Amino acid sequence: MAKTRHKKQGNAGQEINLEEILRARMRELSPSEQSVAAYMLDNIPILPFETGASIAKAAGVSEMTVSRFVHGLGFDNLRDLKNRLRVSAAGNESDIDDHMARFQTRDGHHRALQESLKLDLEAVAKAYALTTSDVWEEATAALARVQTVYVVGFQASKGLALDFATRLLWTRPNVVFVENTAGAFGEIILAAPQHSLVVLVDTAAYAARGVKLAERLKAMEMPLIIVTDKFSHWAFSYTRFVFEAHTQVRTFWDSTAALSVILNLMINAVAIRLGSNARKNFTRMSEMAILLGEFVGGPHFKS
Repeated sequence: MAKTRHKKQGNAGQEINLEEILRARMRELSPSEQSVAAYMLDNIPILPFETGASIAKAAGVSEMTVSRFVHGLGFDNLRDLKNRLRVSAAGNESDIDDHMARFQTRDGHHRALQESLKLDLEAVAKAYALTTSDVWEEATAALARVQTVYVVGFQASKGLALDFATRLLWTRPNVVFVENTAGAFGEIILAAPQHSLVVLVDTAAYAARGVKLAERLKAMEMPLIIVTDKFSHWAFSYTRFVFEAHTQVRTFWDSTAALSVILNLMINAVAIRLGSNARKNFTRMSEMAILLGEFVGGPHFKS
């Protein structure tokens, strides 16, 4: 972290957005500080109940490191941070509207699902909030402008990546989903970095190939957008364009709803930027789909 202390984070009674504070400073942190920040990002709801010792143990650092880190963020101490988080939590209880009321609680199973619904809705809201950042504007502008977009996904995330590539192709030309059948990502590493961009979709447990590919792309100086979850924050080492989604909703598998929302909002942002060109691209694709008889009716395909 910078040697000079950051200014104090407002007054004790004011709400704070700890996620925003941590994300803004992630790139300037030391490795040990990144470990503390990563743990805090993943566990914001329970931080008011943590101690310096418990955070230090979970992050694998010393308690003194936690104390210095919190002070460097602009808080008097950990107690100050926890009190501010409690204020923020109290102010957010009404964020989710009557959707919760519509989901009736009937037994223990449905009470658990009610909590999952709340977490999923909050995750979607946070996904939409990403669109207000300068990094989002820069990334989606590049998606609209670059000559060729390559899309990569692994394991369980492959379906999300393929869906994104398919629908983005209806919005703009030259979108390639890379299957890596040659085993060397030749489509990507042989492309011109100044005319290309890669979108990588991956979630925990992260694919080793994805990390190695990100390392190569960084060395090539090829623009990279990573859409991922909020478990390890590994992606910031390779690109500024990292969009993390909340996926823990207390179901058997983590939810990919917010990841899908982020990818859909990217396509929408590209379409808005391209305007009439996006509509022309969609029309050309539609005409060919109708000629091939690919689809059975629907709002976009009238015979």
